[in-house]
Amino acid sequence: MNTLIRVQGLVKRIFAILATILIVIIIAFLFHVMQVNKFNNLERKITADSVTMEVTADIHPRGLITDSWEKNDAFPNKIIYAKIYEATISNNSKCLLNEWSLRININEDCYINNSWNGVVEIHQFTDIERTQIIDLRNYNVDDIILNYYLAGQDLLIPLKSGDYIIYYPDPSPSSSEVPLKSTKDYSGQANIGIIMYSLTGDVNLTDFEMTYKLHKSYFADIKGKIYLVLLPAWILLMAVGGLIAWIILGFEGQLLVKNQMLDDTFNLCAIVADAKDYYHREHSKNVATYSRIIAEHMGMDKVDCDDIYYSALLHNIGNYSVPEKILGKATKLTDEERKIVQMHTVKGAYILETLSSFPHAAEAAMFHHEKYDGSGYPVGKKGEDIPLIARIIAVADAYDNMNREKVYRRKFTKEEIIEEFKAKSGTQFDPAIVEVFLSIIDEIEELYESEAN
Repeated sequence: MNTLIRVQGLVKRIFAILATILIVIIIAFLFHVMQVNKFNNLERKITADSVTMEVTADIHPRGLITDSWEKNDAFPNKIIYAKIYEATISNNSKCLLNEWSLRININEDCYINNSWNGVVEIHQFTDIERTQIIDLRNYNVDDIILNYYLAGQDLLIPLKSGDYIIYYPDPSPSSSEVPLKSTKDYSGQANIGIIMYSLTGDVNLTDFEMTYKLHKSYFADIKGKIYLVLLPAWILLMAVGGLIAWIILGFEGQLLVKNQMLDDTFNLCAIVADAKDYYHREHSKNVATYSRIIAEHMGMDKVDCDDIYYSALLHNIGNYSVPEKILGKATKLTDEERKIVQMHTVKGAYILETLSSFPHAAEAAMFHHEKYDGSGYPVGKKGEDIPLIARIIAVADAYDNMNREKVYRRKFTKEEIIEEFKAKSGTQFDPAIVEVFLSIIDEIEELYESEAN
């Protein structure tokens, strides 16, 4: 056994080293994540005069034969000329181009007629500022609040110097505008179409500002690839260490180690749960012991009894969220303080809900203060709707509380405890469990006194 204990100690030290390595990797990776998030959340801007090649924007006439025409039915004795302009957005980075928009400042009189594929936010400055986001390919004239003209089926929205438009890209996958992908060949590109009318047929759209964010994967650069290697390497080390431990210790030794680790962990959690309240030292351990005895006398098998024991050890784990000054308060709690105390059930259940080895632990934490008549908390479950494990722990929990000296009352005698359970059987407690408990109260009393001594 001593050899086994020494080997167990060695195995624990090895796993402690591996755990330390993992913590270092995780901390370093978290700093890496913070740096990447900072990079991804940085709002960037470019103008026509920007020299960066990371992202570029260029607005120019599209230049095809059919891309310009004249219109003589819009205004009396006035011909206006149309031209299709193309805004080319190029993503030359190795990241995704996210959340971008393009503001175009208007420096001369013109009319905007159409744009694609996204929507345009138009700002007109007349006697008041008129602003509207509009899809110029799909709109209802009655909804337009801007100044506009209709020439047949053509919508003409007048713009003058000082007005501006903001283009927001189409987020649908078919548009390929956002997120704008990049490749190792730097070929990510989106083309936007805008139809403008003017008296001359030429509108200067070179006064623009593009706002955007880049999105980099956590595993994109050299640092990211290092973490991509380190994490599997650590998992491999853990697997090798586990295999060595299994070979050295054998099945029995491994079982002893696991059981001891389980007991240590759960007892530590129970100590943490009770540590804030001086008058509840060893409370969770006592409740767990009494709950297991009750379960055994109810005919449950060993697996279920162990489940109840370990779940009961953690039933008050939510006390971490309750301030010590409230838990140890000698006078009556205020309504607000009572609400804070009652939240320990929900907080405990939240912590334990992912504990797959003991699936009923979360139920024990959540519902051990429910009452059989439905007047308990946190949700007011009633009768057998309260999980069995919670009904058992409720009896054990109440017994341990009555069997303790408190600052505001003395310890109950055995006779008073019996009378209390009989009085509250069917209201606070499950009658069947109370009956089992009262049949073994002598055994539990002896156990309590022996452990106290």
